[in-house]
Amino acid sequence: MAVRYQADSRQLGERMIAALEYAIANFRCTAELRASLPSLNFAPPIGWYELDAEAAHAAMASRVLLRTETPGASFVSNAVVQYFSLGQTDPVRLSDIDTTLDITALRNATVLDHVVDHDGYLAVDDGVYSATDIDLRVRRSQLAYVSARGDSSLAIFTATTPASAWDTTESEIKEMEDRWLTKTIL
Repeated sequence: MAVRYQADSRQLGERMIAALEYAIANFRCTAELRASLPSLNFAPPIGWYELDAEAAHAAMASRVLLRTETPGASFVSNAVVQYFSLGQTDPVRLSDIDTTLDITALRNATVLDHVVDHDGYLAVDDGVYSATDIDLRVRRSQLAYVSARGDSSLAIFTATTPASAWDTTESEIKEMEDRWLTKTIL
């Protein structure tokens, strides 16, 4: 699977991931969404299952995990993993950009937290927003690094859950986030 983003591929009014926009504009690179490799896959907590690879790729993701919810749930909690290759360029120092733009672009969004770690190459943003008459909680972690192939890469873990379910799903989401981070930086 390869979906490419470059400076001229965005339609008027479309938003892209802030770190990708920055890399494309400043490094003149092309961002390519990559399929998840078996070495990057982590085991989700009990109650989460994986969407098949073809459906994940159709959703512009490398991997999608869904939480088993009660029948008739208005929203299914999910975690989306995206791996982007940016080619032969420096990794994006996420501390140099406002990664919260990814949250504030959502309807009625409020950023709750923004943390940068790993010398500016890991950004974690938490927020709430509303969609289709439901309040949602979102957590997005982004890691910029150099892959084993020598390419600059951006890995993104985004989890979304109903705001009312955050107390129940928070530990599961953070557990998956830790597993994703561990697999990605090894």
